[in-house]
Amino acid sequence: MTLLDKFKGLIDEISSKELNQDQKDLAIRILEKFEDKDLEYVFQFIAQRIKTGFRFDSAPESNSQTIALLEKDDNLSFVLDENKTKENTLIIGENYDALKNLLLIERERESWRAS
Repeated sequence: MTLLDKFKGLIDEISSKELNQDQKDLAIRILEKFEDKDLEYVFQFIAQRIKTGFRFDSAPESNSQTIALLEKDDNLSFVLDENKTKENTLIIGENYDALKNLLLIERERESWRAS
């Protein structure tokens, strides 16, 4: 058994509460990038990050069958220069639904440009 195989096994043994399968696969791919002489250091780094609370946030589930409807709030809206055309949309903050809709708007705009 090689050192890489040993560390792959140790990563596979980590509880799914600590690391999900995608994260385990990523950790293994990281290990595979290094030479044998560096594997122990890299594994210790990965293991230390897991123990000290280093976590990958799970991405929100995307329901591709629905979109959120957004309504413009004139009280929160602003105009930098009324003489310029309104080509860009600015979304500030972590708003997943708004970003998902912005992606839909951009896809619509791209398909309109292509036709």
